[in-house]
Amino acid sequence: MKLNDLRTLDDFELLLHERDVMEELLTARFQHHTSQLQSTAKLRSLRRDMARIKTVIRQREIERKLPSGALRRNVDQKELRKKGSNFSKFRARFGATGEKE
Repeated sequence: MKLNDLRTLDDFELLLHERDVMEELLTARFQHHTSQLQSTAKLRSLRRDMARIKTVIRQREIERKLPSGALRRNVDQKELRKKGSNFSKFRARFGATGEKE
């Protein structure tokens, strides 16, 4: 995703996108190690996307004069877990609910 596109997202959407890219990167790493990944260039592009997202998040924290990591703490984590599309598929596949019982 382009940097300008990331800057147009609000905080919640940006954190959702970060979660989705992290999940996709995790899956690609597993596929790479098991020789199932078709193109290793995907790993590089996902790492760069992740860096772009983290850069935008940190820029927003600096603009608002917040400490590092404050943007993530300000967003409702339960709502973020519910909306995370790829992450819920991961949980369903491996049986983890993500909630403490």
